[in-house]
Amino acid sequence: MNFRLFLSASALTLLLLPASPLKADDCVAGAASSPETNIPTGIRFHNDTAYAFRIYWADFEGNLREYALVQPGEESGFQTYVHHRWFVEVYTPEGSYCAGPISAPDTETCDMRVLFDNHDPSVGLDGGYCDY
Repeated sequence: MNFRLFLSASALTLLLLPASPLKADDCVAGAASSPETNIPTGIRFHNDTAYAFRIYWADFEGNLREYALVQPGEESGFQTYVHHRWFVEVYTPEGSYCAGPISAPDTETCDMRVLFDNHDPSVGLDGGYCDY
């Protein structure tokens, strides 16, 4: 009985901990493969940070394929498919940070603003018609 209580308390503690920012290596290691869907849609990334970031698509084996380097104030968009998984890697003087997966849940174009908080180093996402 005490063991079950310990497991329940441990699980609750893990749920309450704030998520730490992902480093770029975590992005690669955590990439889930994109599902093989055939419903076309679009995805667009807006760089609202002071740093450049790279955009990656997770292929059907979970490998990240680079699609673009986006400079501050720029945007980049792609034709994609519903539920395909995308990641961004933001480059700062302190290191690289990853965010994702990001996907379009239906045929409406996913518009994702990418933000970065320098005080608590983390990538912020603000997306319309996006899952993230």
